Amino acid sequence: MSTYSTYSQDEKELYSEWCSKFDLAWHRLLAIDRQEETQEVKRMGISIDKEISLNTYLKFCESEPHVIVKYCLIDGKIEAYDIPDDSHASVQGKLISIMDGWNNQLIVTGERDVIMGPRSVYRGDINVRPKHLQPQQPQRPQPLRAGRHCPNLVVEIGNTESLSHLHEMVVGYFSLQTTIQLYLTIKLFPPCPRNNTFALLALLYSRNNPNPTIPIIVKSFGTAPLSAATRNYLQNTINVPVNIITGVGFEAVPCNMVNIPEYQLAIPTNQLFNGARGGVPIDIPQNFYIDLFVLQDVYQNALEN
Repeated sequence: MSTYSTYSQDEKELYSEWCSKFDLAWHRLLAIDRQEETQEVKRMGISIDKEISLNTYLKFCESEPHVIVKYCLIDGKIEAYDIPDDSHASVQGKLISIMDGWNNQLIVTGERDVIMGPRSVYRGDINVRPKHLQPQQPQRPQPLRAGRHCPNLVVEIGNTESLSHLHEMVVGYFSLQTTIQLYLTIKLFPPCPRNNTFALLALLYSRNNPNPTIPIIVKSFGTAPLSAATRNYLQNTINVPVNIITGVGFEAVPCNMVNIPEYQLAIPTNQLFNGARGGVPIDIPQNFYIDLFVLQDVYQNALEN
C-alpha cells in the first residue's frame, strides 16, 4: 500500500480506511457462489464510501494505491464491483492484442480514469482512440483532469461484475462530459458445475444510436446458451429487440471455431476515428472485427489452467 507521504494526516487516514474496505470487498466478491442466474444479472456493487468529491477521489487514484478489486466513482459513491482474475486478464490481454493489430494510427491502452461528470469517474479495461486528434472545439466537452482526450471506444469486461452493472455504465460513458462513441461490454459467466460449459455475452453500444442505452449488437458466444434470467433482462428490462440478440441459443451455429461469420463482431471505423485529424485514413475498411471464438477459447483455457 502507498505510504501517502505527500498527503495530509486526514487524507492518509481516509485512504487507508478505503484500502481496508477494498480488501474486505475482495473477500466478499471472492466468496460469491456464482451461477449463471439472477445474481450474475443483477448483483450490486459494494459501497466503499459516499458523498466523495471528484478531487478527493482523483487524488486517491493518483496516489497509486494497491487495490485488488476494480472500483469507480458513481455519482459521488465509490463502488467495488469486480475481481480482475486470470480469466478476466486473459480476455483483456487478447482483446488488446486484437485491437492493437487493427491499424497503426490507433492508440490502444489498458485501464485509465475517464471523467464522466462532476461526480463520476470510470476506469475501462481497454481504451481506443486515434493518434492524431483535431484541436478540441469550444462546443466539445473539455476533460477535467483524468486524461487529455476521451477514448472513442471503451471496453468493460465483467467477471464478478453483473450484467446490469455493465449495462448501467453506458449512461456515464455517453454523458455530455465525454466524446466516447462506442462502448463494448463482455460479460464472462461462470462455468456450469455439471459439465463446465459456460455462457458468454458481448454487447456493443453506439452514441449514434437513436437510443444509445440500447445496444446495437448483442451476441451470445459461449459453449452454452444464456440463462432464462439473462434473456429476460435483455428483452424485458433493457428492451433489446428480439432480432438484435443472436448467436448461441438463438438458432445460430455453435461458436466452435475461428472465422464463423455469425461470431465476427463488427466495430465501425468511422466512430473509432471520430475527431481524427484528416478523418478516417485512406483504405480503412468500414469495420474492424473481433472474432468472438478467439475470446471464448482464451476464457476456456484460463478456466482450465
